[in-house]
Amino acid sequence: MDGRTILYRGILKSCNYHCSYCPFSRHPVSERELAKDREQWFSFIRFVERHVAGWGIRALMVVPYGEALIHPWYWQGLAQLSALPQIRAVGAQTNLSFPLRLFTDCFAGVGGQKEKLRLWATFHPEMTEVSVFAERCRELHDQGVQICAGAVGVPQNLPVLESLRRALPEEIYLWINKMDGLKRPYTDQERAAFTALDPYFIRELLPVPADTDRCRERLFAEGDGRLHTCNISPPLGLRWAEKNPDLPAAGFPAPVCRRKICSCYLAYGGRNDPVSRMLFGPYPLFRIPRRPRAVFLDIAGILLPNGECMEEFSVVLPLLAQEGTVLFLTARLSYREAMERCQSIRHLFRGGIFAGGAYLVLQSEGECGEGREQFFDLDEFWNSAEPFLQKMARCYAFRILCYKHKGRCYKITLLRPRHRPWEEAEAHRLYESLPGKHSVRAIRQGSCLQFVDRRADQAGGVRLLCRWMGISHTEVFLDSAAGEEETDKRKGVKE
Repeated sequence: MDGRTILYRGILKSCNYHCSYCPFSRHPVSERELAKDREQWFSFIRFVERHVAGWGIRALMVVPYGEALIHPWYWQGLAQLSALPQIRAVGAQTNLSFPLRLFTDCFAGVGGQKEKLRLWATFHPEMTEVSVFAERCRELHDQGVQICAGAVGVPQNLPVLESLRRALPEEIYLWINKMDGLKRPYTDQERAAFTALDPYFIRELLPVPADTDRCRERLFAEGDGRLHTCNISPPLGLRWAEKNPDLPAAGFPAPVCRRKICSCYLAYGGRNDPVSRMLFGPYPLFRIPRRPRAVFLDIAGILLPNGECMEEFSVVLPLLAQEGTVLFLTARLSYREAMERCQSIRHLFRGGIFAGGAYLVLQSEGECGEGREQFFDLDEFWNSAEPFLQKMARCYAFRILCYKHKGRCYKITLLRPRHRPWEEAEAHRLYESLPGKHSVRAIRQGSCLQFVDRRADQAGGVRLLCRWMGISHTEVFLDSAAGEEETDKRKGVKE
């Protein structure tokens, strides 16, 4: 990820709306409580200013229990944070009921950078009209504020939500949250109707197993000082404070979770998951779509062991392809092996980067276009190294696979039985004794030790494919697994 995201929830538990299902509308708020909330918020801002560099904080989002943006101190604080050079995005969940002109004037007056502002706006059909809410979204959008809009997926509210979709500008994403109190599954008709409003609604219905390895880039802070990994995880046992010597100087505290399932968008949307980042960019919690022009996905990250596409990818990838995003596979496998493994989805991809970057292909778009390809051949290396490798095959217990394209070798794999993976030390010994070793790089992966041209790598493949398509590398999504290089590329053997 491009940086860490921190969520903030103050002690505020009041709202200016009075929805029948919400407890916060019934909480009486006192001037003392408001003063304490303001004091804690600005104390937290000073804490962030102190730790923004060491912790690598790049985004901050306010996620109140009630409504925060009716209080001007949140406008001022978000503006202050957006002025920090390290911060790339600030925002809040809101019902959008605050005075827009006062908000934007205050934000600018404090030195806020409007291009960093992100608003997650929730529509409450009991409290506002479609036309009013949609016009407020449009006004902010026209001012250059990035905004999304959404609502809870109450089946009885389908007609009004369909009206909201028609009233909103097409560029504003309308998300639908699953209704937790429905007490029954959605019918097929309801699922179809909500998916027509929100193409990513299916993500709300899929169980997301908890995984702390994916939660190292986000943190949830409460106004009273408690820190959590996310909004539904237990306290970490550390408290934020403007000056707290017990906190780590660099990086977020290690994640702690006792959950089996990430049960809401604030939980699963903030994880370092490729689907979230592919759809919503480096800070997916703001729920503002990114719409990349090209996507590079590692084949190992999207397929189940039987070769079937994971359910979330099977829903999202066709949508991206329909929207015009060009999909590419990346793999250490050869092109033929990769295509055989992903039979069910291969039609969605226009080529990719194969054999660790040794073979690149861009298929034509339509029957009349011309495709392009490039591969780095190893013929010279193979001619000099083959006798040595044949001699070493018995000693190291491997067999040699030579992958060819148009009669020329572009990848060599030394394959061992599954129960005998390559150890780094022995792979390194073999590499160091190879004739012509300086012309190749080695990739160690389980029972495979692979050799490709030293010029071949994933990053170079991405740059070349982007150049062929005439797009910038900044317009693409690169799965972190696809972008990992087995470096140092020029010497030794890395996994």
